[in-house]
Amino acid sequence: MSPLFTPIRIALLVALVAVFIAGLVLVPAGTMLPVHWGISGEPDGFLPREWALLIPLLMVALVWVIFYGIGRVAKPSDVAAGRHSAGVVITALTGLALVLEAATVLIGIGATVNMVQVLALALGVLLVILGNAMPKSQPNSFAGLRLPSTLNDPANWQATHRLTGLLCIIAGIVLIVAALLLPAPTLVWWLLGCVLVPIVIGVAYSLSYARRQRT
Repeated sequence: MSPLFTPIRIALLVALVAVFIAGLVLVPAGTMLPVHWGISGEPDGFLPREWALLIPLLMVALVWVIFYGIGRVAKPSDVAAGRHSAGVVITALTGLALVLEAATVLIGIGATVNMVQVLALALGVLLVILGNAMPKSQPNSFAGLRLPSTLNDPANWQATHRLTGLLCIIAGIVLIVAALLLPAPTLVWWLLGCVLVPIVIGVAYSLSYARRQRT
């Protein structure tokens, strides 16, 4: 696996911590900040300032710990095969956490922020990034569509990830456009669809590819 502390990830981490500290300074103590939004797009879950601001940091820490642990226990060949994909995922999710942290701070200081729109835009960009990385991945046990059909057949892996990567790019572009045009209650469903549809189609394609190879 690629080193966790690359220059771009260090920059993202520094920015994330800086925004967290800025939130503690700028958002009044005792403020309850939204941390969950319902289907309507309205916030329906709140936490005290400190915990709400800490969530993106904890998310990043969990992702980094998971990938670090995998890199320590996985086979060297497996680590090498998943190096590029894992690096893209770590960087993209750290960037996503930074966006969510900044949006939370803005809400805390009274700015009008449509968090569903922010999340949709960020996930749209994330899908485009992941979609571009997927075709470049090799069979491995920790990054990608890890199915028996893909792990046992390199050709299946490559074909499945080319298709799924293309679908992720298309879904990401669609989600970005939808985020700019649609109201939050409708956007929630587009968000779910754009995230799930590429995965569902990719899994179905892989299974179908495996069946065709057996006949």
